[in-house]
Amino acid sequence: MNPEFAKKLDLLASNRKALNGAFVMEMGMSMVVGSLILAGAGKEADIVKMKEARKILKKKAPVFSAFRDSIELVVVSRMTLADDPEKYFDDLVEVYNMLKKGRIMEDSYYILSAMIICDRNRKDQAEDICARTDEIMRRMSKEHPLLTSSEDLAMAVLLAMTDRDVDRIIADMEECFTYIKKELKIKAEANSLQSLTQILALSEGNMKAKCDKVADLFRSFRDHGMKYGTYLEFPALATIIDVDVPTDELVGEICEAAEYLKKNKGFSNWNMDSKSRLMFATLVASDVYSKDKDSSESVVNKAVVMNSTLAMAIAEEVAILVIMLCVMTTNNN
Repeated sequence: MNPEFAKKLDLLASNRKALNGAFVMEMGMSMVVGSLILAGAGKEADIVKMKEARKILKKKAPVFSAFRDSIELVVVSRMTLADDPEKYFDDLVEVYNMLKKGRIMEDSYYILSAMIICDRNRKDQAEDICARTDEIMRRMSKEHPLLTSSEDLAMAVLLAMTDRDVDRIIADMEECFTYIKKELKIKAEANSLQSLTQILALSEGNMKAKCDKVADLFRSFRDHGMKYGTYLEFPALATIIDVDVPTDELVGEICEAAEYLKKNKGFSNWNMDSKSRLMFATLVASDVYSKDKDSSESVVNKAVVMNSTLAMAIAEEVAILVIMLCVMTTNNN
């Protein structure tokens, strides 16, 4: 296995173990997400700092706030990466209120969306991003009224932060959605398929070619004797479609990584199924291989970042975004 890949898996597993010992009442998947956030930043879990950040959150967020729900440990993990955790939280709440304006019910997906804006240092442009996000959500809802919900909001924010034309974004998503369902005939769950098309639409390029790569990866897992998930796990495939490693080799490493994770506490069959482990291994692979160097720049998940003015920034968020969407959907169902 790629040494950096193995190192990142070890960091993920050790962070999960540390969080399990410190936050015993948290949901298991939330602890995995927190561990992944820290591992993605190359950080070991600093439990003292995390508990201090949690005190700040609890002091500022009411007991029944969405910030105190399943996303709490995710927010705390992000806070510990900030130079000033309290300011980060204050900025997060401010952007959250912009996104939620005019809506009564609180929602964890609005918090996730606010995190994306803050983490990309776009708080000063939040009002414009919110307006563009509303337009993208409206257009998605028009195409798929039964599929589009607040679960799509974070992806819509990422799309809004690109310089892509909204008409082109929607057209690309629809082309991908139809092509995968009717021609490639991959029987992915409709909501997860929509999430995948949103990731693919973050960048310019031939949508059918991108979808073909997703299909190649999906089939390669089957050829390796592993069944890749078609529900919450499916969108993660979009994060590795342009990794500069042969498909068979890449999938082989991901399968090996999933088996490696299985031996660690929090990732065994007692805690999660094989499809979830494959998803986590895929996201770690995306993080590792997207940081390879080429002759001109550091390329981070080319499939996501190509031709985007937010290339590096968006790509750093996508892998974490996919799994946070998954954990919140899992915890809310």
